[in-house]
Amino acid sequence: MPDLSPRLVALVVPLLLAAAPPAPRSEEGAPDTFSGVARVVAVGDVHGDVGALKDVLRMAGLINAKGRWIGGKAHLVQTGDIPDRGDHSREAYELLMRLEKEALAAGGRVHALLGNHEVMNMLGDLRYVAPAEMASYADQATQPDEAGGPRGLAGHRAAYGPEGRYGRWLRTHAAVVRINDTLFVHGGVAPGVPVNTLAELNAWVRRDLFPGNEPGGARHPQGPLWFRGYALGEEGAEEALDGVLSRFGARRMVMGHTTEREGKIRARFGGKAVLIDTGLSTGYGHHLAALELKGDKLTALYPDGRVELTSGTP
Repeated sequence: MPDLSPRLVALVVPLLLAAAPPAPRSEEGAPDTFSGVARVVAVGDVHGDVGALKDVLRMAGLINAKGRWIGGKAHLVQTGDIPDRGDHSREAYELLMRLEKEALAAGGRVHALLGNHEVMNMLGDLRYVAPAEMASYADQATQPDEAGGPRGLAGHRAAYGPEGRYGRWLRTHAAVVRINDTLFVHGGVAPGVPVNTLAELNAWVRRDLFPGNEPGGARHPQGPLWFRGYALGEEGAEEALDGVLSRFGARRMVMGHTTEREGKIRARFGGKAVLIDTGLSTGYGHHLAALELKGDKLTALYPDGRVELTSGTP
């Protein structure tokens, strides 16, 4: 009987290739500039609390009771730090991965930006991974856990690798997007970033997420995932922000990363800097909040009502 394996290989390999899209490359990424968006909702750091994420998305009218997209053509921006410090990061990833598709089909968008904790997980810095969260990745393993090591470590490495379920997804995402006249970023875009366009800025960040590249902006302490100058800085911070906004063609910058102790969204410098990490997760107080942008109007959304942001606070 003739050997049919070459024929089977010829049939099976194309199917496998079609089922698994090629791994992302450092020079490839999601679109970073959008205009004409009537409604934008921005949500800060999640830190493993998928329940809090669902609560705030329902509060903002973006998902229904079953967790399905009802936001129509609205854009949701999640400013990074989905994982760590909580046990349910995978569920939060899965929710946003599904909502990406549902929103796009409805004419909207979901932008899950890179935060420093996503990058830490991709690069093997696991200081803030809770034991139960680590164990939740066990089913992603391609090899057994090391003897004496934490349960799920092998699966975590696989899941966040360039070919992994979450690593592949994250490596296509932007660190910074501009929607209408607003920049959205996890930490902040410092005046010293060595680029002049958003495409260059996102490529600079992605450089660290792929082997064989020169050091880039994902690890850099002044990179957009780590910089806190507009949240904490005083002297010269507004002038620096003005220069960055002018360079990237924006009117304001919306940031997570630096937790607001009062649990409220805060505007600085006449509304040019808006800080939205209110401590959403239960570990940080479960302070539900989202920022809504409609035209020139900025509104903080809370469970007990809406607060229009006008001139901001110092």
